[in-house]
Amino acid sequence: MPTPTVPLASVAHAAPTDRTASTRFTTAMRRAGQTSATMPDSVWVPLVSGTLILAAGAMSLATGRPWLFPALGPTALLIAVNPGHPTTRFHSIVVGHVVAFACGWLAVLLLGAGDGGRLFMGGGLTVTRVWAGAFAVAVTAFIQPSLRAYHPPAAATALLVALGAYRSDLRTTLSLLAGVAVVALLGEWFQRLRLRDSTGRIGSGPSRAE
Repeated sequence: MPTPTVPLASVAHAAPTDRTASTRFTTAMRRAGQTSATMPDSVWVPLVSGTLILAAGAMSLATGRPWLFPALGPTALLIAVNPGHPTTRFHSIVVGHVVAFACGWLAVLLLGAGDGGRLFMGGGLTVTRVWAGAFAVAVTAFIQPSLRAYHPPAAATALLVALGAYRSDLRTTLSLLAGVAVVALLGEWFQRLRLRDSTGRIGSGPSRAE
């Protein structure tokens, strides 16, 4: 009994179809890169900064944990305004905020500010909280450059921690840092899109805030 065979015509047409789909996908991605690279700042900056905040907020709503917090606002805006700048690299953002958290907790511990009032909790600020905030920001600014992780918006994180805006427990800290990671990772992708030139290569990009 003869063995059925697949018509050669069908086999011949399969490869071109796959290549066509791949070509269309590549073309679409290249056009997206060109569009983001040529989009005016008046559109790009609000769009990207808002999207980054929405991403962290969505994770907060999904998990019921504080992935979104105030210090991510300046981080998102800096990413949108300064793509490719050393202060907006993934490393700088994540390590910068980690340093800020550590400095904030250290300031509270060393100055005994934990017994003072907490920001946003209705207790009012105390002298020790103010000193803790100043100490946290100063040490953050001192340590970040040595780690090649200078990220100015993280100073807000150090200050908020020192003023008692967040609970000083591991679970809360990990949730906040998860929000930082989401914004930094998504921000890295947006920056790559922004810095693509018309040939699809990654360019140096403009730096608007030195």
